[in-house]
Amino acid sequence: MISKIKPMKYLALITLFFVVACQQPKETKIDEDKLGFIDADLDSDETNFKMKADFNVNKPAAGNTIERAFENAPPMIPHTTTGFFPIKMDNNICLSCHMPDKVKESGAREISKTHFQSWRPDLKEEGGKYSNPDNSKVFVKKMDELNNAYFHCSQCHVPQANVTINIENLFTREFRETFGIKESDLKEKVNEGIN
Repeated sequence: MISKIKPMKYLALITLFFVVACQQPKETKIDEDKLGFIDADLDSDETNFKMKADFNVNKPAAGNTIERAFENAPPMIPHTTTGFFPIKMDNNICLSCHMPDKVKESGAREISKTHFQSWRPDLKEEGGKYSNPDNSKVFVKKMDELNNAYFHCSQCHVPQANVTINIENLFTREFRETFGIKESDLKEKVNEGIN
């Protein structure tokens, strides 16, 4: 005959179950140096990659314009950037060809007019404190000079390289307007999606 479990034993079993079920494993930390796809010291001359990146070697003005990766994406650099870096506020070789007064002579693409503007939220001041209201639009102020927020070109505009990687790209490009493949309309759409 099956004996009945006494209430105290029943309560002890339930308590044991919850103690075991609620045990949290110790937090596992991953060393920041171990993150990424390759286990190699990228700063070492000893590191041997099977294939090094084959960066574009075309001289400026000889490269072909690269279609944008997505709508309003910054244009990519279609020529070599050897000797261009580091870019500094007072030493930026890109400006020697891409400034509006230089493009006729150089044949380069002109720096966007958006780079001669300050794009900031329209902040509200109250009692000496500034806040960004939920429905704030972007306040655009025209400038006579290049906005120094844009001096470091390679933060957005990047040189291209031919590489073979074993990672499938599932990204699909979509453009609302066909001109968006080669041009940007960010200036007109900057407030899009802001209520």
